[in-house]
Order: sequence, then structure tokens, then C-alpha cells
Amino acid sequence: MYKPFRIANRLEIVKNGACFLDEKRIELLRLVWQHGSILAASKEMRMSYQQAWYIISDINATAPLPVVVRQRGGANGGGATMTDYGLRLINRYVALSERFDECIASLDNDLQEMCGF
Repeated sequence: MYKPFRIANRLEIVKNGACFLDEKRIELLRLVWQHGSILAASKEMRMSYQQAWYIISDINATAPLPVVVRQRGGANGGGATMTDYGLRLINRYVALSERFDECIASLDNDLQEMCGF
């Protein structure tokens, strides 16, 4: 069914007026966890390594515990490890996002009734 009006919103968690977590940041963290590499995650997201590293540094600086730990290069190259706290953060964000989407859908239904659609 076509809906001329709809509520569109995404979950963004803010701390001290700045974005701490949103869909893009969670996707970056998920890819770092999956690949064990900031470089591989940044390539998959089509962003520069520097932008990815800036985002991860910002998340680490804002979070109460480390989220991603960088491993310097060696014989096998470097990498990145997601901490247990980081994994919990991803899982909790996903759960909150699902609940948020349900709330938005409910509000959208109210809007459709209000507008007579």
C-alpha cells in the first residue's frame, strides 16, 4: 500500500552532543570484528582507512571501556580485535534498534490513521 506520509528515523546514540553510535558506526564495528582488520572493514564500507580509524578512535575515546584494540604490524601484519565490551555494544545496539524500529512503525500506523489513509 502506498503511504504518502511516513515517519522516517534512525537510532543514533549521542553523548555530550556528539554521535557515539549509529548504523554506520555499528556496521564498521561489525566488519572490524568479522575481518579482524580496520583496513578490510574500511574497504568493504568504501571509506578511507583514516576515516575508519577516526571513527573507531572516537568510539574508543567516548566509551567507558575499549571497544576495538589495534594490533601493530609484525611478521603476519597487524589487525584489530573487538573486545568483549565491543561485542556487547554491537548486540545491545542491534536489540535497541529493533525496538526503536517497532516504535517508529507503531507511530507510522498512528500517522496513517490520523491522515485518513
